[in-house]
Amino acid sequence: MIEALELTKNFNEFTAVDSLSFTVSPGETYALLGPNGSGKSTTMRMLLGLLRPTEGTARISGHDIRKEIVTAKRLMGYVPEEPVLPERLTGWE
Repeated sequence: MIEALELTKNFNEFTAVDSLSFTVSPGETYALLGPNGSGKSTTMRMLLGLLRPTEGTARISGHDIRKEIVTAKRLMGYVPEEPVLPERLTGWE
């Protein structure tokens, strides 16, 4: 199960994601749709633990991404449209 709970991400004075909440139950398919700049990639990066939310949190199978990110990452897979690695990844990540 994926639960987003009031996820918000600000970049300086720009709000990329504003209080987003949703739940995806096991077996469900969920899509993030919207125009460029609507926060889809930012939301995914927060769920994956690559960006820290300004406010709110999310849970992956009950594991809080702010407190148990390593455990949550072990439960996720992600295939981006164009593979781009973040600038800073540790060997563990």
